[in-house]
Amino acid sequence: MNYIEIVNDAIQYIESNLHRNLSLEELASRYYISPTHFFRIFRAVTNQTVKSYILRRKLSEAAIALRKTDHNVVNIAFQYGFNSHEQFTRGFLKVFHVTPSRYRKENTSVSLIKRMDIIERDFKNKNNVIIVDHYYRKLKEIKLLGEEVLIHYSENPCEMEELNRKVFYFTEKYIYQGTARRLFSITRSDGNDPSRKFSFYGIAAEEYFGDRSGLVERSIPASKYAIFKYPGTMGLIFRTVFKDLDKWLSVSGLKLNHNESIEYFELFTEDYKQTRKFYLYVPVL
Repeated sequence: MNYIEIVNDAIQYIESNLHRNLSLEELASRYYISPTHFFRIFRAVTNQTVKSYILRRKLSEAAIALRKTDHNVVNIAFQYGFNSHEQFTRGFLKVFHVTPSRYRKENTSVSLIKRMDIIERDFKNKNNVIIVDHYYRKLKEIKLLGEEVLIHYSENPCEMEELNRKVFYFTEKYIYQGTARRLFSITRSDGNDPSRKFSFYGIAAEEYFGDRSGLVERSIPASKYAIFKYPGTMGLIFRTVFKDLDKWLSVSGLKLNHNESIEYFELFTEDYKQTRKFYLYVPVL
């Protein structure tokens, strides 16, 4: 089994045993690996620890039971493997910032943790730490033609849907019905407002021979890039990607090559329709 298969199986096992006190040793023994190695695998794939994930899932299911049943708090605590009312209350307060009783009485809103969906990607072991797989390449400047829009990844789902719609029509026109073979998507920050980002999606100028009116010119600067491979689109998995990149940076010791024109770019190659995987390029020094 690879790392993704191990963690997917472990999550299924955890979900089936939320009523029990699961240990790291019990989970690791299912895959004939040491608890330490299993801990590293789980944290690398999920970007959280086994203990934290189990606790948050137990508390989330307990929170649902508090709202949907009239069982008393103590019985719900025991149902999800807590040893006492006090232990349950401490955990609930720490994760949701409200006591179980107040949550039930006052209809307080909390962010429940759902069963985790694992993002498929490859990993490697570097300095005894498991990080997302990657390689490096030096690129010369790439001149692009395309369109640019303002985005807020985490704030407005409708905004992301609109961006995806625009990218879809752009791809249909210039790649599937045009002469270009690759789609590039550049993300950069607004120098005047760090909370805002601009997304530029375009094609290589050298690959397009049609009408260029209405297309904006941009360039991917020459640099050394770290390259990662992910499924889907950045807009759907950016939280996982950013956590992966934070860990990679801390382990690799590299520094980002900060550039006002680009933070990173995504490359969608000709086989994206078949593989549904894109390449993420991050400039480094």
